[in-house]
Amino acid sequence: MDKKNPIAIFDSGVGSLSIIKEVRKLLPNENYIYLADKKHFPYGKKTHSDLLNIIQNTIEYLSKYCKPKLIVLASNTPSIQILHKIKKYETEIIGVFPPIPEAVNITKTGHIAILATQNTVKSLELDEYIRSQKIPSEVIITKFNASSMVELVETGLFLSNEEKSLQLISDELTKLDKIDNLIDTITLSSTHLPFLNKYFNALRPSLNLIDPAKIVSEKVKKSLEGNFQDSEGKGTLQILVSQEKELLETIIRKLGIYEEVNEICLDF
Repeated sequence: MDKKNPIAIFDSGVGSLSIIKEVRKLLPNENYIYLADKKHFPYGKKTHSDLLNIIQNTIEYLSKYCKPKLIVLASNTPSIQILHKIKKYETEIIGVFPPIPEAVNITKTGHIAILATQNTVKSLELDEYIRSQKIPSEVIITKFNASSMVELVETGLFLSNEEKSLQLISDELTKLDKIDNLIDTITLSSTHLPFLNKYFNALRPSLNLIDPAKIVSEKVKKSLEGNFQDSEGKGTLQILVSQEKELLETIIRKLGIYEEVNEICLDF
C-alpha cells in the first residue's frame, strides 16, 4: 500500500465532517476522500440487512474508486450494529463508537446520556456494547433518541435558522431531563451532533459533551504509524456526494469548506 493513497471517510451525510475536522488536525499532510452518502440517509432508520448491504457496497465502491489505505466508517449506527459482520478487507476499517469510558471518567453525578439515532438507541448491539465497557454498577446510562437533532444538521437548519434550532434542542433536553434530571454528561453518539455544540453550551453550559472524533483521529494516527503515514503530502480533500449536491454545497460553504463537490452514482 502506497503511503500517498488517501484515507476514505464516509457516512450518510454531513456527519463525517466532524470526524474529518479532527483527523485533518492530527494528520494535515494526508489526502482524504469524503463521501456523503445522502442517497441512503439516514443510516439510523435502516434495517440491519439493508444497512449491511449499503455499508458493504460503499466500502467496495471506495476500494475500487481510490484504493484507500484506511477507511473510516464515520457513523455510530453501522459501527455498532453491523461493522463486526462486514467481511474482512485488506484495508483496515475504523468505526465510531460511544465514548463511554471517557464519559464515566468525567461525570460527577454518575448519570450519563448516550445521544444517538433511533435504531442505535433501540438496538441490542448498543446494549451489548455498553455491557462490554464494564462500567461501575453505580453509573446510570440513559439511551436517548436524538434523531430530530440529527435531521437538524443534515438539512442545514442548524445554520439557517438558529431560533428554531435552539427551540428544538431545548425541547429535546427537556425530554431528557424528565427521564433523568441528574445527567451531567452526554456522549455525542451521532457524528452529526458535534455541530450543535454551541446550542448545547448556550442551553446547558454545565453539561459535559463527549465527542468521539478525537478518539477516532488518534486511532487513525496509530493505525498509520510507520510506513503508511504521509508526512510530506499536500493534504488534499476530495468530496463526493451520492445525492443532493447543491444542499451539501450550501452547508459546507457555510462551514468554511470550499473544495469542489462531485456527485456520484451509487447503484445499490
